[in-house]
Amino acid sequence: MKIFLCLNGICMSYNIQTRASNIEISSQLTGDDNIDTPQKVNIDALKSKILKHEKRENFKNKVILVSILFGLGVAGYFVSS
Repeated sequence: MKIFLCLNGICMSYNIQTRASNIEISSQLTGDDNIDTPQKVNIDALKSKILKHEKRENFKNKVILVSILFGLGVAGYFVSS
C-alpha cells in the first residue's frame, strides 16, 4: 500500500511538471508578452472535482485491496485442499 502511494505521488508530481511545461509552451506559442492570467475561479467547482477524484481513488484502492484478499483466499483454499 505504501509503495502504491509513493508511486502515485511520483506520477502526480510528474503530471504537475508536464502541465506547467505545457502552459509555458502555450504562452510562448501565442507570442503575447502580456497575458492576463489572474481570473476568477469557482472554488466550489474545484472542491467538487477534488472530492470526486478522491472518491474515485478511494474506490480504486478498495477494489485493489478486496481483489488481493480474495485472490489470497482462493489460493489458500486450493492449497489447503
